[in-house]
Amino acid sequence: MHIREELQITKPLEPGHEVALALLLTREYVARLFDEGLYEPEGISDQQFNVLRILKGGPKDGYLVKEIRCRMIYRFADVPRLVNRLEARGLVKRCENPADRRGSRVQITAKGLALEAKMHGRHNALCQQVDRCLSAEERESLLGLLERLRNDHRAQLEALMKA
Repeated sequence: MHIREELQITKPLEPGHEVALALLLTREYVARLFDEGLYEPEGISDQQFNVLRILKGGPKDGYLVKEIRCRMIYRFADVPRLVNRLEARGLVKRCENPADRRGSRVQITAKGLALEAKMHGRHNALCQQVDRCLSAEERESLLGLLERLRNDHRAQLEALMKA
């Protein structure tokens, strides 16, 4: 269904609005798919899951909070708050950082690894479901277009984050 029909828009849209609306609505559909199929059943947020995945794939001694932030999908995430919540559930732990005592390193715990492993199969299935209607060529084209959009707007976003 065309975005204008789905949102019941009858008037012409300004340039860029249709693309922005299509991206936002698509993001909403994908987010809801993951929320209901993966995160909500486990009582975890998408951002908390992102932290677990980052820590699972990272070095054994963990990451500093600022290193986690650089790897997050959601660039405006409050990483210290996310770590606090995960720590309260026993999914991560903070350890001394021998190189710099001002910051601790965050490590995933055995309980965190078990939860990530439990969610791993459903996560993979949902990821495959997201683009199942695309051919390989369409997938590559879409990825290229999205990368171009991100690259074009990255500087604007970074300026907003510093403000």
